[in-house]
Order: sequence, then C-alpha cells, then structure tokens
Amino acid sequence: MFKNPWFTLLIGLMVGLALGYVFAERQAVPPGKALRLGAPQTAAQEGGLPNGHPPVGDSAQNSEAQFFQQRISEIQTLIAQNPGDVGLVVSLADSYFELARVTGQESHWQDARIAYERAMAEGRGDDPDVLTDLAVVLRNMKNFDRSIELLDRATAVDPDHWQAWFNKVIIMNFDLHDHDGAQAAFRRLKSIAADNPEVPDLSRIEQEVMGS
Repeated sequence: MFKNPWFTLLIGLMVGLALGYVFAERQAVPPGKALRLGAPQTAAQEGGLPNGHPPVGDSAQNSEAQFFQQRISEIQTLIAQNPGDVGLVVSLADSYFELARVTGQESHWQDARIAYERAMAEGRGDDPDVLTDLAVVLRNMKNFDRSIELLDRATAVDPDHWQAWFNKVIIMNFDLHDHDGAQAAFRRLKSIAADNPEVPDLSRIEQEVMGS
C-alpha cells in the first residue's frame, strides 16, 4: 500500500517542532489508503514502484525508514505538548503505517493499529478515513474479518468512500475468497467511479474480480 495516488500524508514536521505543529494543525486529514491489487505484498513490492521495477537498495529503504522514525519521534513530542490534538495522533498512526510498509515489521503494524485505535477513541471513531486505514493495517496483520467490519463501518458513514469499497473488493476476493461478495462490492465501486475522477482505472481489478 502504497504510495502514488493511494497515500497522501502530512508534511512539514521535519522542518521543526514549531513549524511542524503549524502544518499538523492546518493540513487536511489524509484520504483513506487503498490497497494494491492482489494478495498481501512484501514491503519492497509495496514501495510504490512500477511493475517490473527492480527493488530499491537497502540504503534507500533504510533512508526512508529513518525519515519516518524521525517523523514519529517529532510527532510524539508534539503529542506530549498537545495531548488533546487527535489530528497529531492520526499523523502518528499514518507515520507508523508508512514505517511498517517500508520495513515490513509486524511491530510497526501493531504500533499503527494502536495509534489508529487511540484516534478513534479520542473522537475519530466515525471517521471513514481512519476506519479505512485501520482496516488496511489489520489486513496486513491477516485479521481479514475485522478489516471487513471496519470497511463496512466506513461505507455506512460515507457510502461513496471509494477507498473503503476498493479495499473491500481486494480483501473479499483475494483473502476471504468470497467472490460473490467481491463482485457486489466491485459493482458499487464502479458506480462510484462513474462520478469520481479520483478513482483509478478499474480495468485490471474488473478482469480479476468479474472475469471480464
């Protein structure tokens, strides 16, 4: 999961704690994350590289991991200074998510899960983006049923939340092998795509899920 169009995260925290807080206050909550097509992937496969691109070297991966580790440290400092700012908690969860994506370490997925659940407990329990992001984390932890539950909650709040529908298609088709359910979710996703230019090209997933 997942860079390029899939993931937009808060920026600016590396500039410094004070300036970082300004960005955290003003930046919109990132949109929900959408899975890549297919079964769970390794961290290298999930690095946002085009198909067929050779894996990045360890130094590049380590550099990216260090960036997110530094960001996490800075956000944790900001949270200590502003304990009621749930937006910072979401930023922390997003950064743990990206660190887990880069490293593939289970412990970082756990950290992301804890942070997203904290954000939900502190006022974002009905935020479809947070619900979708936590669902993606749980999918990477192989908790597919709980992931679907969260995606259903996200679409109940926002019936047009395309990332939640996209993720539901992926999980139901490739993880749970509920092909009828995946096809029903895909039909809903395709209807959303007709009026939403942000939805990516669905031709490949349509071929995989619908057999056409």
